[in-house]
Amino acid sequence: LGLAAAVAATTIPSLAIAARPKVKITDVKVKRIRVVKELGKTVSGRAYRVGGDLVTFIETDAGLTGIGPGITPAMLAAARQRLVGADPLDVQRLSRGLFNPGGTFSSIGSGGNVEIALWDLVGKMLDIPLYRLWGGTDGKLMPYASQWSTGTPEERARMAQTVRAHNWRAIKFRSHFPTMKEDVALIEQTRRLMGDDFIIMTDANQAGDTPDGGSAGGVRWDYKRALDTAREYARLGLYFLEEPLPRWDFDQLADLRRATGLRIAGGEASTGLHEYRAMLEKGSLDIVQFEITVVGPTVARQIATLSAAYDKPCVAHVGFGPGVFCAGHFNASLQNGVFLGPSHGNGPTWEVFYEPPALDIEQIWSVYEGAPKLDKDGYMQLPDAPGLGISIAKDLLQDA
Repeated sequence: LGLAAAVAATTIPSLAIAARPKVKITDVKVKRIRVVKELGKTVSGRAYRVGGDLVTFIETDAGLTGIGPGITPAMLAAARQRLVGADPLDVQRLSRGLFNPGGTFSSIGSGGNVEIALWDLVGKMLDIPLYRLWGGTDGKLMPYASQWSTGTPEERARMAQTVRAHNWRAIKFRSHFPTMKEDVALIEQTRRLMGDDFIIMTDANQAGDTPDGGSAGGVRWDYKRALDTAREYARLGLYFLEEPLPRWDFDQLADLRRATGLRIAGGEASTGLHEYRAMLEKGSLDIVQFEITVVGPTVARQIATLSAAYDKPCVAHVGFGPGVFCAGHFNASLQNGVFLGPSHGNGPTWEVFYEPPALDIEQIWSVYEGAPKLDKDGYMQLPDAPGLGISIAKDLLQDA
């Protein structure tokens, strides 16, 4: 009772000082956000809805709760064992115990999702947004609209027009067509419609396949197809080409960079620092991506620091549910973040899935109070509320 009274009488900022009342984690839970509305399917056949996300909650005896993306029952049991009774501000040690990469950005088996909830809690204890806690000064970002679908080159070019009509200034396609001719036509037609000022990126999704397991996006590219396509993309002013070859093919990725002068991005499927070190030593990438929901913010910071030593920019890649907001805060904190050119302002970028009408983040994010909105100039301002800066109304939560 004495502890509870002391905590209740204490302002949140004072929880961070040496004489603060001891705060302990009391439980870790998973809830589901109630489905509010079905939004339909994208061209690729993926269905989207408002609500339905799994969310992790880390509760404390101070009445503060951290939120992160959902996790599996097995990870929930492990998180309870490691976190209950611990001081949330002991986040570095706790994050080491949570490190358990799930191997894909949609995996809910990853300990990175728990760590995100832990950092949200720390931000709330210190009364500071995460981008400030991690060293950033301005939570303004220029996001790009990342696409799931392929369809036809004509359909995708028209989608770029739709995206720009909603104030987005950049788009990322998927180069998954059977032929190189179609992959190039996608960028040619988009550039013709959108002009030189619109920023275009594309993802070949070739990082899978043996020896990693999984499969490639579309058809498997060999080095010649990657080289020929990249040269055409460079001619068309593509900002970057993502994963044009298997992620473990460090030497050929480096050869591709040198042969084309086109920015090459990748790294989302990698989980260990040793992989990123090898990529950087070999000169395999221009832009280092990492999946923050897989590796967690602590290891992501290590990757960003390692990349800075090689003068390479970074971007935290996508994320789902509360994880996407964590990626935004992380990108806003990076000195070596990805900036989309001097003519496009000084805010770092942020990958956000957006493919209306089904994949409409303005509706999808409506279940998160405080979620940012795209302004007329193509920027998003992260909330200045503590932690991730978002919350979920209790009446939207139900048992998982």
